[in-house]
Amino acid sequence: MDRASETPQERLRRLRDEIKRTVDYRSFYLRYCPEARQAGARLLSLCPIPSHGHSGQGTPSLSIDTQHGLFNCFSRGEGGDLITFYELMHGVNFARAVRELARELGLTGRRPRQPPLVQRAAPDDAGPEALEPLDAERTTEICEVFLRVCRGEDQLEGVRYLARRGIGPETTRRAGVAYFPRRAYRRVMRRMLDAFPGEELQRSGLFNRRAHLTFYRHRLLFPFLVEGRARYLQARTTAPGVEPRWHNMRGGVPALYNADALAELPTGAVVYLVEGFTDTLTLAARGFAAVGLVGAGGLKEEWLAPLARFRVVAALDPDAAGRRAAARYAEMFSRRRMRLASVELPSDINDFFRHHPSASLELSLLAEAALEESE
Repeated sequence: MDRASETPQERLRRLRDEIKRTVDYRSFYLRYCPEARQAGARLLSLCPIPSHGHSGQGTPSLSIDTQHGLFNCFSRGEGGDLITFYELMHGVNFARAVRELARELGLTGRRPRQPPLVQRAAPDDAGPEALEPLDAERTTEICEVFLRVCRGEDQLEGVRYLARRGIGPETTRRAGVAYFPRRAYRRVMRRMLDAFPGEELQRSGLFNRRAHLTFYRHRLLFPFLVEGRARYLQARTTAPGVEPRWHNMRGGVPALYNADALAELPTGAVVYLVEGFTDTLTLAARGFAAVGLVGAGGLKEEWLAPLARFRVVAALDPDAAGRRAAARYAEMFSRRRMRLASVELPSDINDFFRHHPSASLELSLLAEAALEESE
């Protein structure tokens, strides 16, 4: 069919089909059902659909087919595809659900004269022809300007995303988190090209060889602050179903996430070692001192020295990778004549605090018991 002759309904149906071909079903549903458990090719979860009025407790009633993207709530007898699920979760109609999901995935439904923007913004493949990364000082300058440019844009969507995870705006501000909406992408890109040579932006990983900003889908920015300056950053997508969820600059991670906060702590304070940015900020929002790793296996030997004057408790994700990392880190600490206590929660830190009203007390008690056992 000639696309020019399509009716609005036909175009929406075609765009719906493009969404289904593009989206990662498992990631899409896990955004709304983070506590879901895997059962073969299915996810089983408590039903989060607002109109179903579930209490958030009891037996999981929502079944999700991750191969075909279908869901079914047995207690209400309602199901469908991911478009229907999005409609029910957000209280919107079919047309709006399709348009919003397509926008988040970078789909337009039109035949482009050149590759779509999401492809033009893709990071360069690593290879022997890749440029050398920038030195640390110039990378820091680029990070600082990029964050400043992004903070000049509307922050509301990023603030809301973190607020839904229990991380308030004050914690977000202290951590230097920034965001820019998709509609500001070209404006942010132009301002960075005005501020730095294109080659330097490419060497930093902020831009690709096509002179496009690579942070297109990943616009919630988490800087690694060292002595108050952003030395490096990673970014997360806030859209459902986008993989990979994270994107970062070139070069190595320079420090533990939130390491600057250690300078303000007295010797002997309890410091939690956790995975990722949201877990770190979840604890910081509730008055706990925490530093974060990029992945369970991300601790480097040179980062141990700043932790030597504290009582450190590892609270890594309760999976095989987290358990292996906790055991390896205990050995690393021991070689330095340091102690590492470890606690295992039923879920990651963020989920634990969102679903347990007494999470702060429970974590404190577990940590004290683990510290006593390690001494």
